[in-house]
Amino acid sequence: MQQRRDRVTPVLFAITVMLALTVAGIIHVAHGGEVTGPFAVADQVSSTTKQTNTPYVCWDGNGSGSLTRCPDPRGADGMKWVFPGYEDAARSAECAPGETDARDLFVECSMSWRGTHVHLHYAYWSEWHTGQKKYTATGSTPRIQQRLDGAMSLSWRPRRLPTPHGEASWIAAEMVEGHGWSVAAYAGDGEVAREALEEFGQIRDLREWRGLPR
Repeated sequence: MQQRRDRVTPVLFAITVMLALTVAGIIHVAHGGEVTGPFAVADQVSSTTKQTNTPYVCWDGNGSGSLTRCPDPRGADGMKWVFPGYEDAARSAECAPGETDARDLFVECSMSWRGTHVHLHYAYWSEWHTGQKKYTATGSTPRIQQRLDGAMSLSWRPRRLPTPHGEASWIAAEMVEGHGWSVAAYAGDGEVAREALEEFGQIRDLREWRGLPR
């Protein structure tokens, strides 16, 4: 009988410890803590979450302890982040996805602006050189200028070419060297195309591409 009691006592002790640890873990979580070790929940919060106690907010709205942990902008939401003027354009224009061709993403916005019809092309190219070659093929040598973020801006001055937009045959475009996002403006007047690009085609500072401090 004594031997049986000796065997049972360690088992009861182990069960008591397990229960105590479980209760402690539940109380810890209830007070805002996180469970670690063998009691960790399988889907623990990652380094980019929607928590509000992180010092940075990624472009997709998730919180992060560092901007380097935020992903690069991608998809339609990433496009809206990279081009801050897109939302202004979308309020005044009809915007819709178009045929991508060599582009990974393409959205066209059409609007009446300053007395003329303007078309804005927002796009992403996985191979940024492909976009560069498209606009260089217009016959306009890009103006290369260093931005405040240190990157090099490529801007193509307005040039008149046959386009699918009829009388809107003047095109101006801009990219950032080494990055696949591009924007182009089509209008019936070169100066209007340039101004529309300036108004709706601003490319966000690269230091903010992944997110912002809170």
